Amino acid sequence: MKRRPLVSVRGLAAIIAVWVFGNGCVYYNGVYNAKAAAHRGDLQLRADAEGEAGTQFQLSAEKAESVLARHPQSTWRVRALYLAGRGEAYSGQCDRALPQLDAFLRASSSVAHDGDRARANVAIGACELQTNHIAAARARLDSLVRVRDPQTASHARRWAARAALADGDRDAAAEYLAGAGSSALDWELLNASVTASDFSRAESLFVARAARNEYRDDVVGGLRQLWTAGRVDAAERVVDAYDRSRIRDVHRVALHYAMGDLQLRAGRDSAARRHLLVARDLAGRDTAVAHESAARLFLLGVPGVSSVREVDSLFALQDSVVRRSKYSRRMSEQVLLVRLLLGQREPNGASLFLAAEVARDSLRAAGMARTYFLQVATASPTSPLASRAWYAAALLTPDSASAWNARVLSRYASSSVARWLRGEDPAVSPDFVSAAELLRFSWDEIIRSWSDSVRKLRVPSRSGADAIRK
Repeated sequence: MKRRPLVSVRGLAAIIAVWVFGNGCVYYNGVYNAKAAAHRGDLQLRADAEGEAGTQFQLSAEKAESVLARHPQSTWRVRALYLAGRGEAYSGQCDRALPQLDAFLRASSSVAHDGDRARANVAIGACELQTNHIAAARARLDSLVRVRDPQTASHARRWAARAALADGDRDAAAEYLAGAGSSALDWELLNASVTASDFSRAESLFVARAARNEYRDDVVGGLRQLWTAGRVDAAERVVDAYDRSRIRDVHRVALHYAMGDLQLRAGRDSAARRHLLVARDLAGRDTAVAHESAARLFLLGVPGVSSVREVDSLFALQDSVVRRSKYSRRMSEQVLLVRLLLGQREPNGASLFLAAEVARDSLRAAGMARTYFLQVATASPTSPLASRAWYAAALLTPDSASAWNARVLSRYASSSVARWLRGEDPAVSPDFVSAAELLRFSWDEIIRSWSDSVRKLRVPSRSGADAIRK
């Protein structure tokens, strides 16, 4: 009697189809997209646009990570390790990149191309430098500057030069960059100066690059670092130097937009307005930067308002396109949070106090915040939050600060705020804990409702989506 096969031909075909289809999904949904993003990142690196490159490598890492998480036994695992690790290395996530790249090198000896292994080692060297393992980075990168692939060798030389500069070896850095053009070393010296917090030298190098009409994405990053270090005037001088240069308008827009945003966050509204006006006018009417700049310009009036109704009036003046900008939508979400908090009625004034804090910290509406703090203090004088409300209002009103702080010291002498004003330990007062608990309870209650409302606002309606498609 002839035995039947355990699996029919049709069943075997179905199994093969499922296996092929599954691996195809892994490739096209994960690896293919990760590879495409990495390729775009490499193109940006060749153009010296490391900021844009980092965005693409971040995307590459996310796609590859999804493969590793969902299909850990896939035949594409080794390739995903390479893409994830390299993407994380060049998007500033070295703590995650190094284990991935190490796993790739251990698993890839028989399946990966030598070029991929070399590129993985360059990424490891870059991370070793970024994590301050300078000697290890120099040794690794120096061994890669003469690999066969010219792009990999060029990238290794760039990172080797950075490692040499971090080690104080300018001569070696010049040798690594000898074939890259005279300005390459200048830019690396500039970046090294910023990294080393030698901001006076960095400023002079930025100004020198501007005089030669040379611009790279590093300039915006350098501005932010100058700002973070408190060198606001230096950052302004760099922007002025580039304004006198002959760089493209799109680069000038990036500089003014960055400075406008930084000035706005610091509450320097007049300086912010000047930069944002330039960015808006140079960017062109129908660009994202123009809309974002216009939104910030419109809402520079928020600090002067004293009620939610006045904020609504400002929003009503915005063009509909500007109203849909990220900044405008983010501000409107904070206004919604204030409105929800004002809708609560508690005898202790906790939600009203929180509304004042959101108005002060998120909307920068000092007048509105002062109004709400004073309402808490006068309407709920026995609340554990009353002394805090008087003190918070005083911080926003220098002319009345001494009188209101004196009121705290006389009426609420045993409160944590009074102890703080007297230079004593505020934590020994009972209201130090009870006031915080009141605020935490009210915040937890309202934040769920606010989050649900924001989530619904961010999802376009079906009719709106249909209209867009039409």
